[in-house]
Amino acid sequence: MTKEKLDNQLAQLLADYEQSKKELIKAYCIANNPYKVGDVFTDAYGSIKIEKITYSIHSMCCVYYGHELKKDGTPKKSGAVRSAYQSNEVKE
Repeated sequence: MTKEKLDNQLAQLLADYEQSKKELIKAYCIANNPYKVGDVFTDAYGSIKIEKITYSIHSMCCVYYGHELKKDGTPKKSGAVRSAYQSNEVKE
């Protein structure tokens, strides 16, 4: 075995590991996600109506995207859209 072949195999092992790690974290996020599209999510900055859900590999939680809501639950006049991390949830 040459040094070059060793380096290539180690790089492939590392790439396989990273891919498996991402898949495992995504499965964890899905299993622990109590929200779905259309729900209202509240964090320290306010509430949003969830329009899209993605996953953060680094913080190992869901990331929700949607329009900001006023305290009465109606969309803000500005039409502002933002993201919110599941780990920042404020339980009422």
